[in-house]
Amino acid sequence: MELNPREVPLLGPATAALAQARAYARARNAARLDAVDAFIDELWRLGAVAGYDPAVIFAQFCDETGTGTSVHWATRLNPGGIGVTDDNDQGISFANGVDAARAMVTHLSTYVRGYDPALWQFISLDPRYSEPLKQGWGGTVRVLADLGGGKWATNPRYAWQIAGHLAALRATAAAAPGNDGKPADRPRAQPPVEVRPPDGIIPRETTNWHPRTGGQLPVAIVYHVTDDLVLDHVQSWFQHPASRASAHFVIDRDGTIYQFVRTTGAAWTNGDYQGWRSDIPWLVEAIRRCQAGQRNLNDYTVTIEFMGKPGLAFTEPQVERAISLTRYLLARYPSIRPLRGHLLRHADINSVDRPYCPGPSFPLRQIIAAAGGDPNRLW
Repeated sequence: MELNPREVPLLGPATAALAQARAYARARNAARLDAVDAFIDELWRLGAVAGYDPAVIFAQFCDETGTGTSVHWATRLNPGGIGVTDDNDQGISFANGVDAARAMVTHLSTYVRGYDPALWQFISLDPRYSEPLKQGWGGTVRVLADLGGGKWATNPRYAWQIAGHLAALRATAAAAPGNDGKPADRPRAQPPVEVRPPDGIIPRETTNWHPRTGGQLPVAIVYHVTDDLVLDHVQSWFQHPASRASAHFVIDRDGTIYQFVRTTGAAWTNGDYQGWRSDIPWLVEAIRRCQAGQRNLNDYTVTIEFMGKPGLAFTEPQVERAISLTRYLLARYPSIRPLRGHLLRHADINSVDRPYCPGPSFPLRQIIAAAGGDPNRLW
């Protein structure tokens, strides 16, 4: 039965079984079967976690790789022509089938959802992650036919070819279980680690916050300077309803940490985005959603304010406490990656009105490195 790619959604439950995919690959003499099995296992796992139909993505793999027989798959484990172009760019290599699946689903996610928080930890596997976003294609793909028109491929029959594989896959009888059909090994789940905040945090109350829209998890820490050396002034401002301003944390000059908003809620301090950095994918996609009225940028961030002035050096106790607090937040929220693109200056979001924030002497590189992150990587 022929499938119309205009009627094949990318999101939804699996429309074929994992065992059918394995049988389909074997019937077509796929190379590197151990990697193919690992790819399929991870594809079906990610599909269930993130809401993508793994059968459609496997059908795309089949079209891109000749069902695992292409040179790109055999020599590079490249499952989707990622980085392979019409001008003979040979594309990207992956270490194993699991990484190949994660990279392919993550790359596809940029077309379907723009930034997908369910897949944030795999962005580093895809060096071309930001390309669809730069082209304005983020969140534009809903059905299989939308991948054509030069988005994923220039071939006008691209979506129809994938639909052909999908129809054949659904009609495939699953192979009987046996030694050849056992699932590929996956890393064992690690026991949860207790995460404790730094000692001595002093709570302060404010009504200037809102629940994170749609249960959004924070994906970034943003560092600010108060531009005021009097704590009472800052506290009064954050607690006054008319100010419509707040922060999660304020670190005083002596290193004392004050908390005004729980990190499960959104503090009101990063909504003034202007002249933001365009080389940070999550930020570009988040602001697109904000402009569409779907989110508030504060939904994505945790804010740490430092008592001080932009031209005034930060104190050693402030820096030490900032490192401890950053380490805690990174452990508390794995959605915040320990990279420069997720640990931001306020000026990264608003270079128009706040180019000075938190100031030229702010030791961001030191904080990122001491917290176990990479101050050179954006994503």
